[in-house]
Amino acid sequence: MKSLTAPWLHRTETHRILWCFLILSLAGSTRAEFVASVYGGVTFHQNGDLRLQQNDGTDLTFHDVGYKSQNFNSPPYYGARLAYFLGDRARLGFGIEFFHAKIYLDNRASAQVTGRRGGVQVNGSELIRNTIEDFSNSHGLNFLTADVIYRWFLAEPGQGFLSRLQPYAGAGAGVLIPHVEATIGGVRQENYQITGPGAQVFGGISFDLAKHLFVFSEYKFSYARLNGEDVPGGRITADAFTHHLVLGMGLKF
Repeated sequence: MKSLTAPWLHRTETHRILWCFLILSLAGSTRAEFVASVYGGVTFHQNGDLRLQQNDGTDLTFHDVGYKSQNFNSPPYYGARLAYFLGDRARLGFGIEFFHAKIYLDNRASAQVTGRRGGVQVNGSELIRNTIEDFSNSHGLNFLTADVIYRWFLAEPGQGFLSRLQPYAGAGAGVLIPHVEATIGGVRQENYQITGPGAQVFGGISFDLAKHLFVFSEYKFSYARLNGEDVPGGRITADAFTHHLVLGMGLKF
């Protein structure tokens, strides 16, 4: 008995099978890669201006003030990043990152101060601690950023020392979650706040210890907009520019 199926139906079914095979082949050749890493390090802050505004008509700018990191005091500096690459040899990836830095106003120094104190004009050099007894983010000038990462492959897998090295660079932006501690006029205040924006650029190099395990070193430069942090009787606004040197380890899976 002759088949009642038309020849073009056989061709259509064959094409479907070929397309399914092609799609499955492509899916099989592109295995997504996740990279999880943790790190510690030290930070160095640049000088900058700090503005104090209070409800009694005070609006003062402290020019070129200094900040300390107290890197070797608790709590330590730390961070973590989770990145996603479309394939294990893909160059472009995306990630989410959290890192905990610290910043302390050097209030023992003098600074040029301009503005108004209680409605009276001010323009001169003063000890910062005469007005701001304490200001810090010691439990974290915390960054939460979304990152874009680009990496380079120096050699094919298994091809000697260079195949274990992987330079990379990236950038990220997000929010700040600082723990603000301040004493002004003898009044103490401490709390977590959400402010920002925060941003960073970074570059580093990783070294594969094993198939899934690696170590890395990284330099990052971050910007934090302390945008009206609440302090006793008012708010503080400042820009924090920070250099970070970090060492860490991670897993690829």
